[in-house]
Amino acid sequence: MRPVVTYVLIAVVAGFIGASFTQAPEVVAKISNHLGSQPEEEPKEFWTTPAIEGYGKAHYEADAAYKPAVGDSNKIVFQVTRAENSPKDPNLGLERVARVVNLYVASGVPVDQLKFVVSVTADGTPAMLNNVQYKRIYGIDNPNLKLIGELREKGVDVSVCDQSVAFHHFQHDWIDKSVTHALSSPTTVATLENKGYAFLAM
Repeated sequence: MRPVVTYVLIAVVAGFIGASFTQAPEVVAKISNHLGSQPEEEPKEFWTTPAIEGYGKAHYEADAAYKPAVGDSNKIVFQVTRAENSPKDPNLGLERVARVVNLYVASGVPVDQLKFVVSVTADGTPAMLNNVQYKRIYGIDNPNLKLIGELREKGVDVSVCDQSVAFHHFQHDWIDKSVTHALSSPTTVATLENKGYAFLAM
């Protein structure tokens, strides 16, 4: 009896695979058509940057769930550990922090109620260099400094892990003066979480 059951199972599986292969060209065509199609033109105000001008563009929907609100603690510690894009562009982690600031402000939370701290470490550390050192290493002005300045203007404290500074063999004074030196990123995150800050990895 068992061989019969085995043959039946093999036939069913083979039929399923055969049907999948038969439909494969149709699926591939649908995907190709979708990827190759021109995106619809977005309305002028589809993306906005209400708080951090020019950075962290956000699309706001008034009826979306789980929006931040006035009266919440609004305390967040963000950890930036990566350098995902070109040294010519602002660090994407910092851009994401700017997006969160924009979304909070778009939701009606005043900037002075935001208690945001950014902890930069690991591969994100070079973004914290002053312009002289960044230019020496990468041959260009540091594109992160304007964004850091914009964040600080909105009360966001941008800090760097001094352990990562040491591991990168950077001198203490190579870090831009707009950046707060923290003992380490793990101790920054742990200390702030103990004080009720939410943690977001960026």
